[in-house]
Amino acid sequence: MTREALLDLLGTVDERSIWGCKQNHPELVVQDATMLFGLDVAQQEQLRRVLMLRGVNKWLLARRRFIDLKHHVKGLVHEFHAMDKPRGLAKRAWRELLRVYEEMQHIAKSPRWVEWGQKVHGKMRENVKEIVVRGHST
Repeated sequence: MTREALLDLLGTVDERSIWGCKQNHPELVVQDATMLFGLDVAQQEQLRRVLMLRGVNKWLLARRRFIDLKHHVKGLVHEFHAMDKPRGLAKRAWRELLRVYEEMQHIAKSPRWVEWGQKVHGKMRENVKEIVVRGHST
């Protein structure tokens, strides 16, 4: 992608078109920042370290592992569903498994357009008050 194409994308992306953008790799951030701001090799490495320092790399990996876990739980749901009608403890476990899977689906399919406030508060609940989520789930 050229710098002009990236600038155009940044100017036109919205809650719907954001779904077509690549994500899930910190190097995409480094590539975009290099294209926008002309970072040299040393600055690129510093940005990689900042992303790691601030937990971006960890959370991108955690997201990938979460999705893998969601697929595993989906398999368990299908296995459980194929069994005879559960009773007693098995029935409660089945309901809880479904609840957990539904919540995992909700988290995984939440909108990608998330804006954080520019002030970093000492308490997370204060940061959460400033988060704006727009758009539709997948």
